[in-house]
Amino acid sequence: GEWFSRTLKNLKPGARVFTCIPKDGYVGVGTVLGEAERFDELKVEYKGVETLLASLALDGNYRHNGDEDDNVAEWAAPVHWTHTVPSGQGFWRTGMFANQNSATRLRQQFTIEQVSTAFGLDEE
Repeated sequence: GEWFSRTLKNLKPGARVFTCIPKDGYVGVGTVLGEAERFDELKVEYKGVETLLASLALDGNYRHNGDEDDNVAEWAAPVHWTHTVPSGQGFWRTGMFANQNSATRLRQQFTIEQVSTAFGLDEE
């Protein structure tokens, strides 16, 4: 629904993103490559070829009743992932920032420092 996609539409190309799965922790850090688009229209580079994201074998259901309407449709933003860990192996420390929005501006320095160290971002 619109509540989930609204914040994704605020992501700007070139922005760094830190991805957190609730009750798991931070699982990825990457750079936004382009503006958010409807899931069924978004193209990504896959094995060197521009491919519709919806045509790839993915886990999950990304189609919903009524999703012809942009406010109901699933949205996604293309990201180049520089550091990832599998779901279930997320990084978390007490006091880190978490938010239920799909995207939010991460300003809490403690979280930025902890994730950066855990994922070796300071070594780049």
